[in-house]
Amino acid sequence: MNAPQLRLVAAGGELDRTDCPQLGRLLIDRGLLSWEALSEALDSQELSSCKLGEVLIARGYVAPIDVCEALAEQWGLGTADLDRDPPDPDLMRPEDIEVCIANRILPWRSIGGLTAFAIADPDAAQIALSRLSVTSPIAFFLLAPRAQIDRRLGEVAGPILAARAAMRAPEHASIRSLAPARRFAAMALFGACFAAALQGDLALVGALCLLFLLNISTTGLRIAALFGSRKAAMRRIGKRGAIDLTSLRAPPVVTILVPLYRESCMIGTLLNGLNQIDYPRELLDVLILVEEEDHETRKAVLAADVPHWINMLIVPKGAPRTKPRALNYALDFCRGEIVGILDAEDHPATDQIREVVDTIRQSPPEVACVQCQLGYFNAKENWLSRCFQLEYAIWFDVLLRGFQWLRLPIPLGGTSVYFRRSALRALGGWDAHNVTEDADLGMRLSRSGMRCEISRSVTMEEANCRAIPWIRQRSRWLKGYLLTWCSHMRDPVRLWRDLGPGGFFGLNVLFLGAAATYLAAPLFWIALGCWLITGETYWSASVPGWAIWPAAVSLALGQATMLACACLAVKRRRVAGLLIWVPSLPVYWTLGAVAAWKAVIELIVAPYYWDKTRHGVTRVKAER
Repeated sequence: MNAPQLRLVAAGGELDRTDCPQLGRLLIDRGLLSWEALSEALDSQELSSCKLGEVLIARGYVAPIDVCEALAEQWGLGTADLDRDPPDPDLMRPEDIEVCIANRILPWRSIGGLTAFAIADPDAAQIALSRLSVTSPIAFFLLAPRAQIDRRLGEVAGPILAARAAMRAPEHASIRSLAPARRFAAMALFGACFAAALQGDLALVGALCLLFLLNISTTGLRIAALFGSRKAAMRRIGKRGAIDLTSLRAPPVVTILVPLYRESCMIGTLLNGLNQIDYPRELLDVLILVEEEDHETRKAVLAADVPHWINMLIVPKGAPRTKPRALNYALDFCRGEIVGILDAEDHPATDQIREVVDTIRQSPPEVACVQCQLGYFNAKENWLSRCFQLEYAIWFDVLLRGFQWLRLPIPLGGTSVYFRRSALRALGGWDAHNVTEDADLGMRLSRSGMRCEISRSVTMEEANCRAIPWIRQRSRWLKGYLLTWCSHMRDPVRLWRDLGPGGFFGLNVLFLGAAATYLAAPLFWIALGCWLITGETYWSASVPGWAIWPAAVSLALGQATMLACACLAVKRRRVAGLLIWVPSLPVYWTLGAVAAWKAVIELIVAPYYWDKTRHGVTRVKAER
């Protein structure tokens, strides 16, 4: 970069371009751009309404540093190399962080009592200057690449942003504010009901009655969803035959957040999946989130051939070290009107973002997000992966469609879900202390009067195909479900008012009923085995039949309902080869009982512990 050329700028004043040629002509004169590339970029600019420099960088026609130097000549400004000359951290004031990030403006040096600012966009910087708490209404501007400014903003404001990311969700909506003693009491009582199964006394009668109520409610809800899914039309929102005025507007910028932790082996797979996305590159803002202490993943990203529309954002150290905390941190750096989440191993459908954008822009304001479906590219690897695929097919192709038709709160997935950024900010982002932040956010959306649409678009990812990692992953999900239930049920009256009786019932059945089904699976098999061998259940001597048989029948009916859902899901996904594996699902669900009891124990001793799922272990390669 050239030596800094300082130019005074007044807050709220006009920063005019000098009499230099336009940006495209400057780059052509410097031999950095061809006329053909400029013509293509201008056509793209007209369709996207982006700045020409953004189009040129995103499409790889010109390097960011070259655009920066050409803009500096055009505006009569100097440039600053923030890698060589880092900013003075003492110049950043906490009250200015929001404005600085939103406008990509960074206090760089204090010169003669005035502040020199590094900026990425002169237009935005002029507006931002009047909103900053600078000591003087006059300052210096110098241009720097956006990636450098973002990186340095993260460094100088990192501790403040990291602390805010952990506490971003309102206290009344976060599991962090639930007293440990209360959580312990609730879970101890819940576990005691099932531990009573080992004692043939009155407590067991109560536990069996509770089990019957939870299972019959869960089964009833699933039957309703099974029939409701037939009526839930997976269609675009809006009146048929009406003129789609949204097509006359420029498409929005979409930010995709990809949180990584110890995923160095997945960088190539990740970049391959992102490069397949069919959406204008100048409208894609991909942020790869890497924890500060994860040096291996950071080196892998830096060593990869990463296009300029993908940037790495370093998440500062902090507690808890969870995915939602990283997402909260990144939310301030998002440029997009729509914010999506992808995982390292994801391969979204090439037209997924276009479909999501169409759905959101044609939907009423209360539609805050779109959940895409998930599938597995390694579904045929072994029995576990086949059952995992069946389970996801049941969830996305049957149950979620039914829940949507029933107008129930929808537990969101942790990936391939896209939000209006305004809705995320209004809710306070994710709960950094909840290990199933996605499901919790779905409930908070519903309680705020917003809802989710389910998309047909499918993202292929890697199924957890080994037993021990599968149990660890499932235990985290179930622990998060129980945490979410505890969080929202702290004030049942308010929850009833927010969701109404149907939503209140649905939330309790979705979270508490699902956990109860898994936790009770060993009891079911013990009772069934004893009955087949001796003609009596394990507890027949001390518990009346009127308490045993309703619970047993509800468990059996629940299994039958889920098998029916599996058959329908196989038909809808057109994976007939998996039909022969449907009868083995009860064994697969019993494996989940191990995870459920692990979740209950962790809920008491380590509620915020994030049991990391390792990716890249499959022997099957993803196919486009």
